[in-house]
Amino acid sequence: MRKRILGAAVLFSFIVSLTAASNMKEDVKIKEVPAMEGLAAGSIRFAHSFTPESDEKTGIEKKESMIVTSAYDDDLMQEKIRTTKETQMEETAQAVQETPAEQNAQTVQEAPAEQDAQIVQETQAAPASPENRWHITLSPDETELLARIVWLESQGEPVKGQQAVVEVVFNRMRSDVYPDTLYEVLSQKNPVQFCSFKNRDRAKPTQKEYDSIQQVLDGKTRILRDDTMYFSTFPLTEHVEVKIGGHYFCY
Repeated sequence: MRKRILGAAVLFSFIVSLTAASNMKEDVKIKEVPAMEGLAAGSIRFAHSFTPESDEKTGIEKKESMIVTSAYDDDLMQEKIRTTKETQMEETAQAVQETPAEQNAQTVQEAPAEQDAQIVQETQAAPASPENRWHITLSPDETELLARIVWLESQGEPVKGQQAVVEVVFNRMRSDVYPDTLYEVLSQKNPVQFCSFKNRDRAKPTQKEYDSIQQVLDGKTRILRDDTMYFSTFPLTEHVEVKIGGHYFCY
C-alpha cells in the first residue's frame, strides 16, 4: 500500500515538472515573437537567459534569447558625430582662407588708429611745461650776477626766502616804475635800491643760490604777488605780504 502511494507521489511530481517546463518554453516563444517583429526599428544582440536553480534540477537547458534595442539613441549619436565633424571642417577651412598677408594688412590698418589714440592719451596725461610768469630768460652772465646778489642779500635765509628775493627782482623788471633789464634794476641809484651791488665782486655764491634762481626761472614758484617789490629786515611799507626768515616782503 505504501509503495503504491509513494509511486503515485513520484508520478505526480514528474507530471508537474513536465507541465512547468512546457509552460516556460511557451513563455519564451511568446516573448521572442514581438522582438522579431521589431527588428526593423532597432538592433539585435544575443544573451543567455537566466534559469532559476529549481529549473536546473529539472534539466531545462539555457537558451539564447534576442534582445531588441531602439535605434533612436544610435541615430542621435550619429547625428551629433556628423554635426561635430562638419563644424571642425568649417573652422579648418576658415583658418586656411585667412592668410598671413590678410592678417598683416589688418594689423597695419589697426596700427595707426592705436598710435593716434596713444598719442592723444600721452598728450592729455603730460602736464604742460611750467613757465615763469614774467617770461624772463637770463644769460649766463646775468645768472652769475643775480646769484652774487642773492648770496649777499640772503645767504643765511631758507631756500624759499632766496626765491622770494629773485621774484622781487623779476617783479621790478616787469614793472613800469623800474628799469627793464637785470643789470639796470640791480644797479639803480637815486636812491640806491640794492646796496649789495657794490660788493658783488666779494660774493661767493653756492649751488643753493643757483638752484633758487633756476627754480623761479622754471616757473616752479609763486611766492609773491606781481606788485610785491620790496624786502628788508623791517617792513618798508604798511602792506606786508609775507615774512620769510628775517625778511619782510611788502608791496
